[in-house]
Amino acid sequence: FLFNPYLTRKRRIEVSHALGLTERQVKI
Repeated sequence: FLFNPYLTRKRRIEVSHALGLTERQVKI
């Protein structure tokens, strides 16, 4: 499938938020 700048950016933000939440949970 094709990677659109908007979709990739949105996905990257969602992933970063998910990773941040998981990292916080793991640290705590």
